[in-house]
Amino acid sequence: MPYVPKLLTLFKILLRRRDQRRAEALWYEGTWLNDQGETGDARMAFRHSVLLDPEFAGARYNYAALTEKLTGRSEETLAAWDAYLEVAPSDMRQPRETVERVRGHVTGLKRELRPGEEGRKPE
Repeated sequence: MPYVPKLLTLFKILLRRRDQRRAEALWYEGTWLNDQGETGDARMAFRHSVLLDPEFAGARYNYAALTEKLTGRSEETLAAWDAYLEVAPSDMRQPRETVERVRGHVTGLKRELRPGEEGRKPE
């Protein structure tokens, strides 16, 4: 069953209204869709979950993982993982080991996608 966002969800996103309960419900829906093999729809559900609760690290993690699965090792993937790392340390539901593993993964992605940037000073 494809993901079809509810009108109320889209309305809240448009008005930038935070809704933690709906964000969590979309996370469950995205997880179910992913289990069914509907990765594109699951990714959209996780994206909407993030839009409803920008501090929900679990939705950002799943969005980043599916972005990497669908687009490969890309700048879009790197941006999604960076967004996860922005909120994950303050989300107590995220295991510290997971956050550290993602940090290492992001470091590897940056080396691969932006070679020579490690030694440069920010301008």
